[in-house]
Amino acid sequence: MSDALPWIRPYPAPGPADEPAGARRWKVLFFPHSGSSAGSYQRLASLLSGDARTACVQYPGRAEREREPLFTDLHRLADEVAAAFARWRGDDPVLVFGHSLGAAVAYEVVRRTADQDRLLLAVSGHPAPSRLGLPLDRPTFSDDQVVDVVKQLGGADADLLEHPLLRQLFLPVIRADLSAHARYRPAADSAVRCRVLALMGDHDPLTNPSDVQAWQEHTRAPLRVHAFAGGHFFTDEHPEEVAAVLRDAMALATPGSGSFPRAGGGTGGA
Repeated sequence: MSDALPWIRPYPAPGPADEPAGARRWKVLFFPHSGSSAGSYQRLASLLSGDARTACVQYPGRAEREREPLFTDLHRLADEVAAAFARWRGDDPVLVFGHSLGAAVAYEVVRRTADQDRLLLAVSGHPAPSRLGLPLDRPTFSDDQVVDVVKQLGGADADLLEHPLLRQLFLPVIRADLSAHARYRPAADSAVRCRVLALMGDHDPLTNPSDVQAWQEHTRAPLRVHAFAGGHFFTDEHPEEVAAVLRDAMALATPGSGSFPRAGGGTGGA
């Protein structure tokens, strides 16, 4: 793991008892949303830690990397994370999970991974890259515009921005992430070769069924869509249910098979 630092942090911290009983145990890697850090996904990581070795990407400019410059280009960020991911993943099957901004970063990291046969990409709260449309569709925004968007989407960051000192601390990070996300455009005809599981909230202002189903255009393998009750941060509203869907996806997916066995609770894509 040390050779993947500072990009990838294990959550929870592994101990001797956490070593897998057999080969090819699943790993899960979480990619945070705008303005958040690796610690934001400790809850989901903890829920899955009995089934997989869990870790989270730590973006620069936050937590223990707070002195590093914030990223401004999602493609360059993906280049650096992909290098760390290649050192971290080993030969085990890996579920790569990204929410909102993290879904776009996760997708680009998977695109940069040569061997995708043992990967499962889970994209959460994000339309297909070719359908991306953010509430702020330009790379620079005022403080009030950023705060309005965060409040519209909900989540823990909305409460933080009500406090002047916390707003001063977190607003630059959120604005930089939103700006990089607004500038992001996928390469022409970009796609991955692994299976994709798309998760969405049924009242999320950033997604709709058509735009989520369009993830099928970005994978050469089958797509599976699962809708939850809730808004953009349905992952915080229903962490146990999200963890159960991810757990089932790992149980049902056979690495290298290129298909999802049919299961209840979601809608399939061709």
